[in-house]
Amino acid sequence: MIGELVGLGSRLAGKRDPRLARGLWLALGEAVAIAIPYALVVVFVRRALEGTLSHALLWQLTLGVLAALALRLLFARPAMVDIFSAAHSLMGHARIRMADRLRRLPMGFFSERRIGELAGVLTTDIALVEDIWSHLFGVFAASLVLPLVVGAGLCVVDWRLGLAVFFTMPIALVVLRVTSPIFTRHVGAVLDASADANARIVEYVQGIAVLRTFGRHGDGYERLRASMERLRDAMIRADVAPTPLLSVYTFTVEASLVLVALLGSWLMLGGTLTAPTLLVFLMVTGGLTRQLSDLGVAFLLLRAAERALERIDGLLAEPPLADPKRKKKVEVARHDIELDDVTFTYGGGGNVLEHVSLRFPERTLTALVGPSGAGKSTIAHLVARLWDVPAGSGAVRIGGVDVRDLSFEDLHRHIAMVFQDVVLFSGTVLENIRVGKPDASYEEVVAAAKAAHVHDFVADLPLAYDTPVGEGGSALSGGQRQRISIARAILKDAPVVLLDEATASVDATAEAEIQRAIDELVKHKTVVVIAHRLRTIRRAHRIVVLEAGKVVEEGTHAELVDRDGLYARLWAAQERARGWRLATQDASAIQDALGGPSATPSRSP
Repeated sequence: MIGELVGLGSRLAGKRDPRLARGLWLALGEAVAIAIPYALVVVFVRRALEGTLSHALLWQLTLGVLAALALRLLFARPAMVDIFSAAHSLMGHARIRMADRLRRLPMGFFSERRIGELAGVLTTDIALVEDIWSHLFGVFAASLVLPLVVGAGLCVVDWRLGLAVFFTMPIALVVLRVTSPIFTRHVGAVLDASADANARIVEYVQGIAVLRTFGRHGDGYERLRASMERLRDAMIRADVAPTPLLSVYTFTVEASLVLVALLGSWLMLGGTLTAPTLLVFLMVTGGLTRQLSDLGVAFLLLRAAERALERIDGLLAEPPLADPKRKKKVEVARHDIELDDVTFTYGGGGNVLEHVSLRFPERTLTALVGPSGAGKSTIAHLVARLWDVPAGSGAVRIGGVDVRDLSFEDLHRHIAMVFQDVVLFSGTVLENIRVGKPDASYEEVVAAAKAAHVHDFVADLPLAYDTPVGEGGSALSGGQRQRISIARAILKDAPVVLLDEATASVDATAEAEIQRAIDELVKHKTVVVIAHRLRTIRRAHRIVVLEAGKVVEEGTHAELVDRDGLYARLWAAQERARGWRLATQDASAIQDALGGPSATPSRSP
């Protein structure tokens, strides 16, 4: 089993650590050193009871025990250092490999899993393996070897009692074999419950403001409490369920002491065994049974580590987005974008895109519009290769090069993306803008901030660019977060810019600021922009209208309005809504000036 665990752990880490094998051998040497005093005690007790113990022999036995203790110390420290270092090193590499794998997985993997569940594997499962490996590998090896060495010595003294010591072990091993899957199953339930609890905690903390606003924070708390109770119950079951069988195992192991006493007494009455020898066997067997009992517990805990390793292996086994097949680096000389007969679906559902063929010329601004679910964001995600077009379902190209033939680093060197849902990291404003170009100087960051209309509000912050933005940018408004994300893209200065509904969820004032920032960002770039507010893309070189995953219209704003198609209907609907809002605001302002109640018009003017 140790070999399987070492092999699995090394595979997860992507490397072997020779310190682990060396540490195990040193632990075995320590076990042999521990066995030496047992042999010396046998000699001491027999000679003492027989009355043949001399001062010279006593000194020899004492020196032998001291030498054994020194030998144990000689093995113990390097064994502990090697095993601890190897365990932490291997699990550290496993964490790094998982983080690297996560960044290469398609977005569908994350949409099907909750953050807390992934966090559970990355933290709880690895910590469990790390703790068990570092603390139990050496103990298990020693507990396995020590009884064998001592048992062999006892057989030399008297083979009949030596065999009696281990007579019940086959039964004990059968009991342990039956106990193992029960315990492993409950450990799996604990890990699953822990992952669910982690997910609930993240969900509750992230959504507590919304829950409070709608007076539903009690519901969120109840879901969290129920999850915690399931974790508590799973942990209790994991401790309680194997207890009866573990008690049987311990009883079976300790029954060997009774067997030795009965057999030894019978042999002594028959005159074939001396009392000192029987006493020695009883003393040594008592120590061995405790060692074998600990061995059973260590075995089950190592099985728990194996279960956690399987969960970690499952994460690493998730198929990543394919690396480019070409070995030579592919150069992208131009930056036009092409979708060639692309059909795409998310995880077995209906087609989100159906035979879509589009071309976005270099250094032009193309807008994608259409109803929700039309496939606008999907196109942007496919260009950025957050998803891959399946083989045989078309291709996405930049500068004539299939994005699947570009490494992630090369592809993303050419692309800057501003997401609808802005992600800011815990840190300062400076650090968050510098995400676009990690080696950027302070002056470059400030220049990008000014271009994105970030500098003015940052200058008013307590620590300016060194002001912490809070968890997820909680210290900033939605419009401020959006402009920081645009500053990142400006700092990156990539030739292709993807704007995913950058002004879809901010007020008119913030939209105006963001629009000015976007105007700076898109200069001399190939730009694909997705927006619900059609007024923001009237100046686009071309507008592509999508519906149900198909291209239904293409043209400029003026051309599409004149066609009286889907775009014209969307435009008219938004203009009516905008007129209604403006009329409402004007009426409210007039009523406020007159000191009367505000009125809302029943229809747009």
